[in-house]
Amino acid sequence: MNAAEASKNEAWRWAKIASNVFHPWAVLVPVLALAAYRATGNPRECIKWTLIAFLPATVFPLIYAKIRATVLSRGGSQQKISRSLVRNDPGQLFVMTGLFGVPSAAILYYLNGPRNLLVIVLGVTAVMFVVALVNLRYRASFHLAMVTSMLTALWFLFSTVSLVSFLLVPILGLSRYQLGEHTPAQIVAGFLIGLVVGGAVFYGMGLTT
Repeated sequence: MNAAEASKNEAWRWAKIASNVFHPWAVLVPVLALAAYRATGNPRECIKWTLIAFLPATVFPLIYAKIRATVLSRGGSQQKISRSLVRNDPGQLFVMTGLFGVPSAAILYYLNGPRNLLVIVLGVTAVMFVVALVNLRYRASFHLAMVTSMLTALWFLFSTVSLVSFLLVPILGLSRYQLGEHTPAQIVAGFLIGLVVGGAVFYGMGLTT
C-alpha cells in the first residue's frame, strides 16, 4: 500500500468514526438532556424525561428495522438489508418517521412532560417527514437534516452560546461526503431542510429560552 492509499484509508476511517459518533440518534441524547435540564433544573428529573423521550423514539424504529430486515433476508444478507432499508425503499422512511415521533410525543403529552421536549420531538419528526417526501425524488442527507434540526433546537433554547455546536455540521457533512454517502448538493439540501423546517416548527410552537 502506497502513501496515497494509506492516507485515503485513514481519512475514510476517521470519516466513519465521525459519522457514527455524530449519528442523529447519538446527538439526540445530549440535546434532549439539555432541554430536560433546562425545563426541570433537577438532574434526576432530567434523566427521567430524557429517557422517556428518547427510548420510544429509538426502540420502535430499531425493532421495526430489525424485523423487516429479518423478513427480507435471504442467504445471510440481513446486515446489508438492514443498513440499506430506507435507501432501497424511500417510502420506508415514512414508517420510521411515525415510529420515531408518534409514540414519544404521545407519551410525553400523556405524562405531561416538559413542553420543550415535546416540541423538539415534533420538530425533528417534521424534519424526518419532509426528508421522506423529498427523498421520493431526490436524496437529501438524512443525517444532516436531523442533526441540524437538533442543533437548531439548542439555539432556540440557549441562544448564542449554542452556536458553537454548529461546528458539528461541517464535520458531519465532510464525513458523509468522504464516505461516498452524499454529494455536496445533497448535504446542503439536508442542512437546509433541518434548519428551515425545524426552525419553523420550533418558532411556531414557541420553543424559546
